[in-house]
Amino acid sequence: MAGSFSAVDWFWRPVGVGRHAFGVAAKRVEPHDSVSSYCGVEVEAWQVQRLPPESEWVRERTCMDCWRQISSRWS
Repeated sequence: MAGSFSAVDWFWRPVGVGRHAFGVAAKRVEPHDSVSSYCGVEVEAWQVQRLPPESEWVRERTCMDCWRQISSRWS
């Protein structure tokens, strides 16, 4: 399967309204800039730039809209 691998260009974060996927560029903006998840949820960048405690990861559900958008890239 040579050539089928692509670099991961997203990451997941629980942001109080679910666990959403964000592009890696969200890690490089100013903390109070607005960033959008793959499904369109907008939050301030600091919410995705911090590493949340495990309790937040467990409490938030994975956004299936984000999941479908990311997984469709491999089909």
